[in-house]
Amino acid sequence: MIKIFGRKKEKKEEKRKVTIPPISKKDLLSARPVRNPMLDWEERDDGTVVIYIKTPPSKAEKFIMGRASEDKVKRIVLDEVGSFVWTLCDGNHSVNDIIENLSEKYKLKRIEAERSLFAFLRMLSQRMLIGFLAGENK
Repeated sequence: MIKIFGRKKEKKEEKRKVTIPPISKKDLLSARPVRNPMLDWEERDDGTVVIYIKTPPSKAEKFIMGRASEDKVKRIVLDEVGSFVWTLCDGNHSVNDIIENLSEKYKLKRIEAERSLFAFLRMLSQRMLIGFLAGENK
C-alpha cells in the first residue's frame, strides 16, 4: 500500500545544550537583583505586592474573539516576606544586603535567610520576573 498523504519523517536535529557556567558564592552575594521593567506591579495598603503579567491571547482565542481580543492579565500576589524582598530588588541592593535585611527584620539566622532567599530568587529568575546585575554597586 502506498501512502499518498503521509508526512515525511523529519530528521531530529541534536538540540544544543546550553550550559551555564557555575557562579561563585562571592559573585552571587555581590550581584544586585533587578525587577523586569516590562512588568506592572503595585504595593497594596497591607504591604503585599501584586505583580501583573500580560499574556497575549492564543491563536484559538484570536480566531474566536476576532482581532480585538485583549491580552490576558495574570496576577501574582506575594506574601509579606516575598513583598519585602521584591521591593529590595531595585538594582541598588546586593543579595548580601537583602540577606542582612531579612535576618534583621524577621529575626532569622543568616543561613536560614540565605537559603530561603536563594530559593525565592531562583524562582523569580526562572519566571523572568527579575534579573541580576553583576559587579559592585553603582
